[in-house]
Amino acid sequence: MGYLSSLAMDVEEEFGMTLEFVSGGNSANYDWFMSAEDVGRINNLRLGESIFLGCEPLHRKTIPGLFTDAFTLIAEVIEVKIKPSVPYGEVCQDAFGNVPKFQDHGRITRAILGVGLQDVSVSGLTQRSDIDILGASSDHIIVDAGETDLKVGNEVEFDLNYGALLSAMTSPYVNKEYVTDP
Repeated sequence: MGYLSSLAMDVEEEFGMTLEFVSGGNSANYDWFMSAEDVGRINNLRLGESIFLGCEPLHRKTIPGLFTDAFTLIAEVIEVKIKPSVPYGEVCQDAFGNVPKFQDHGRITRAILGVGLQDVSVSGLTQRSDIDILGASSDHIIVDAGETDLKVGNEVEFDLNYGALLSAMTSPYVNKEYVTDP
């Protein structure tokens, strides 16, 4: 940041101008900004991730005064069946070129949720209930419902990391509902 500040001053001197903004970074610079005695010429940080998710992204420390649960992805259960944890037959690559791996846990309660990879970066989801994400297709997430009593029509809630939030918010297939406390 010191070097960036000196570059900004060099540009100002060379061209006889004053830079209105010297953007020094993003949410990863939050701790630096809060602890620095002198931030030099840096007067702009893009803090989207930290503001949206309520924590700084390097160590996931909560930022005082912000919320870590401001966003929730809610997916509807569209099918629930008892099935083997390992599919029958040969396991080949999926539509995305990945070869899924399965652990044999015998028969499980498998549920299908009405949201998938076209909607959200599934790897960035953390389930709020006692279920396990087994995989996803373009339009579905498959979960092991474990001991939960999921039924068709139930809703499953997920926390999102920044990548999942970005993909869900830009997906035209995800309904966005803004809720405020009364």
